[in-house]
Amino acid sequence: MLRFFFLCVVLLFSTHVSDHRHTVFAEKQTLFVKHHVKGNNVFVECIVDQFTFTKGKHPKKNGQGRIHVYVNGKKVSETTTAAFVIRGLPAGKHSIRLELVHNDASRYHISHEFTVTIS
Repeated sequence: MLRFFFLCVVLLFSTHVSDHRHTVFAEKQTLFVKHHVKGNNVFVECIVDQFTFTKGKHPKKNGQGRIHVYVNGKKVSETTTAAFVIRGLPAGKHSIRLELVHNDASRYHISHEFTVTIS
């Protein structure tokens, strides 16, 4: 019975430490975005602290991944670079959301949204 108690305590502590590490990592992550509209293109530059953009298939690892790009709520692309261009937007007002994701496409719950107007 005593072994079972110690095993439960160890499992509880290791689970708590694991969750804490993920929380600390998420708190350290920041996504800064600068954008510039030129014609019907939007030039975007992202700065992501403690993050490496990865191409291809890789296992999920904190601090690695890509950005999903949404225009007016619809996913239009994903990028593995910090600077990119959203090309060919039609005239009008557009909501753009950038979402940081892991290599396996699961979310970091870190995103940035902004609005542009194409004339």
